[in-house]
Amino acid sequence: MGYYFACGSNPVGFDPLERLNSMTKSRVAVPEAVRQDVIARTNNRCCVCQTPFVQIHHIDTDPSNNDPDNLAPLCPNCHNQADGRLATTVTLNASRIKALRDRWYEYCERRRESSNVGPNAMLKLKNFVRSVGFANHGWAKTFASVDLAYKSMNRDEIIDHLFSTTNRDDLVTYLETVKYMYGIPRQIDEVVRRFEDVCNAFGVSYEELG
Repeated sequence: MGYYFACGSNPVGFDPLERLNSMTKSRVAVPEAVRQDVIARTNNRCCVCQTPFVQIHHIDTDPSNNDPDNLAPLCPNCHNQADGRLATTVTLNASRIKALRDRWYEYCERRRESSNVGPNAMLKLKNFVRSVGFANHGWAKTFASVDLAYKSMNRDEIIDHLFSTTNRDDLVTYLETVKYMYGIPRQIDEVVRRFEDVCNAFGVSYEELG
């Protein structure tokens, strides 16, 4: 049983012995395919607070255990709480993190099943960017601000990861980014019309974009 503290410098639910033991274990990088799968399953949102852009947390505090069942997507703030680096009254112990993660996985899966985004939308976007010419800014460089892992991906891989989201606000943001990457407002009418078709395929109106 862990030793939990309700006051003082240790947050509730934080086991200092576990933390000490985890610090002596060798860190093994999470395989990229596993990391991307965790991010995709949760729409790149924290399983605790749903804040976008996550880090991968090792639930058992063993940084060498990269079994997918031992990994959870947490925002930096929740990650710090789970690792005991922030004093907090919120208990983010292993069992709670796993329960919240599984609940969020299930929710995201239901959203994906009911989403209007399908292979046809992805294919339309890929065909559009192939035919419209070079972007003003590269995909890897542009979207590395979302996740540094995108720096090592090609354009189609980035599209597959980003545009598989079921979060409509994220889709609008990504389509807005593409709009300005390719200077759509300055393109000929035919190109604008084709991009409008791409937006419609994702269930987003071109007029919604900033």
